[in-house]
Amino acid sequence: MSVVGGRLYDDKGARFPIITGASLMAAELIAFVCLSQQMSDLVISLVYIIYMTGMGMSIGAIMTNALASLKPEFSAQGNAFLNTIQQFAGAIGTSLTSAIVGLSQAQYGSKGPRPTAIGTQHAFIFLAVIVVFLWLMFYKNVKTEGGSK
Repeated sequence: MSVVGGRLYDDKGARFPIITGASLMAAELIAFVCLSQQMSDLVISLVYIIYMTGMGMSIGAIMTNALASLKPEFSAQGNAFLNTIQQFAGAIGTSLTSAIVGLSQAQYGSKGPRPTAIGTQHAFIFLAVIVVFLWLMFYKNVKTEGGSK
C-alpha cells in the first residue's frame, strides 16, 4: 500500500493519504474493540488487512511530509531520526500492550483464554484512543501541500 499512498501523495498532497490511512487504522481498532471476542479467524485476518492497508498508505506519506519540511542538508539526519523513532515507538507500543494484557490476566488470576481475550480487548481500547488522538493531530496539522498538484 505504500505505492498507493505515494501515488496519492503525489496526486493529492500529504493530507489525503495520511488522513485516509489513519481513518482505516481507527476503524480497524474500533472494530477489534467492539467485536474482538466474537470474531472468527477469517474476520480477524480481514480486519487486520484493513489496519495494515491504512498503515501502509499513511506511514510513507507521514515520513515524506516530515522530511519535506527540512532543509536539504538536514534530510539525512531527519531520515535517521524518523527511522529511530519508528523503532523506538514500536518497542514502546509492544511493551505497553503486552503489559495491559498481562495486567488483565493478573486481575483475573489466570493466563487462560478468557483473561487473555479481555486483556487484548483492553489493549485495543488503548491503541484506539492513541489512533483517534493521532487522527485529530493529523487532521489539524497536516496540510495538502507536499504533492505535485
